[in-house]
Amino acid sequence: MTPTRMRTLFAAAFLAMAATPALATNGMNMIGYNVRASGMGGADVAIATDCSGTACNPATLGVQHKRSLAFGLSALMPQVSTAYDALGVDVENEDQVFPLPYVAYAQQLSEDSPWTIGIDLFAQGGMGVDVHSFPTPNGNGSYDSLVRYERLTGAASYRVNEKLSLGLGAMIGYADIEFSLFPEFPGGIRVEDLYSFGYAGRAGLHYQISERVSLGAQYTSAAGLDLDGGTLTANYGPAGNVTFDAEMEDFTWPQEAEVGIAFQATPNLLIAADIKWIGWSEAIDLVKVRASGGPPGMPAPVTPGSDAILFDMNWDDQWVYALGIEYVLNQNHTFRLGYNYGKTPVPDANLSPLFPAIVEHHATIGYRLTLNNWAIDLAYEHGFDNRQENSNPDPQVNPFGPGVSISHSQNTLHGAIIYFF
Repeated sequence: MTPTRMRTLFAAAFLAMAATPALATNGMNMIGYNVRASGMGGADVAIATDCSGTACNPATLGVQHKRSLAFGLSALMPQVSTAYDALGVDVENEDQVFPLPYVAYAQQLSEDSPWTIGIDLFAQGGMGVDVHSFPTPNGNGSYDSLVRYERLTGAASYRVNEKLSLGLGAMIGYADIEFSLFPEFPGGIRVEDLYSFGYAGRAGLHYQISERVSLGAQYTSAAGLDLDGGTLTANYGPAGNVTFDAEMEDFTWPQEAEVGIAFQATPNLLIAADIKWIGWSEAIDLVKVRASGGPPGMPAPVTPGSDAILFDMNWDDQWVYALGIEYVLNQNHTFRLGYNYGKTPVPDANLSPLFPAIVEHHATIGYRLTLNNWAIDLAYEHGFDNRQENSNPDPQVNPFGPGVSISHSQNTLHGAIIYFF
């Protein structure tokens, strides 16, 4: 199959499920990849699961049920504003609601087999803004950005014995990016249709120390992204808009490692805690956008002293801490609470209103209704407002100028239907 056909089929699968970009929460990652985890603050790596383990810890696949199928949808609603306090400027992002799909299936190979296999299609994360009336010396201008990354994951778990399970997963991801920066003014640009496939692997383990205590761990490799196939339209003032071919370099989805513990405090009360490391520093540092193939004699736009447009993002690695509680009231009703914290990976001196991903604190609540072989999972997640200011005077790093600040909060609703059989 040709790369173009692969891209078309893969993108169509996600579009059919209404996958759209999102402002995610641990950097560009969602805090949880199924509704149960989202209701427990993202604490999931040590919890026995069913089909949802494919997106979390593949070693937990099928521990709860031998065969399961899930369909889910989340609605993420960010609130972002950009301000210059000294000038009394505070511009809010356009209202946005991003639907995020989720589909998963897992089954044990046979009644006595130690193997369980699963497949999972989910939105990994992203970020984006949409501002229409930002005041500049040339008048009100606009800027926007969309970064999205969806993953299809296949995984298998092997039950070594009653205590230990191991898991492996293979991921294919589809990323696309577009953005603009004051395209209505001379010097402004618009970049569209950049895309890439990314490939990664995941390994996990789940160990039942005792009847009440279990440990979990997972590692996910980085996915290199060769973003190309796009266009860059530059505003050359009197010469008008000029379009070039575009590609982006040195933008990677990061590796991560996670460990966690789950404690069955009582027959009805489960407590889980995770610690996760995300390697943003090697994934998003100095990002380059190259333009080529323009009209004869028309130079491509570049950052002075470079052969490309540079985005000096210089993100930091991130440590994420998650705590979740699940209480089974009876055979039909289960309640969940959670908390998640990850210090923003975006340094103040590299903060850009184009690419905000700065929410740090999250509180979550969840509920499950169980009916025979069916379950309905619901969760609500609130990302508390966080504000950062960039005082960097270097226009190559901070084109918005010193004193620009961003405030970011968000609400997310999650729902899923799970069938056990």
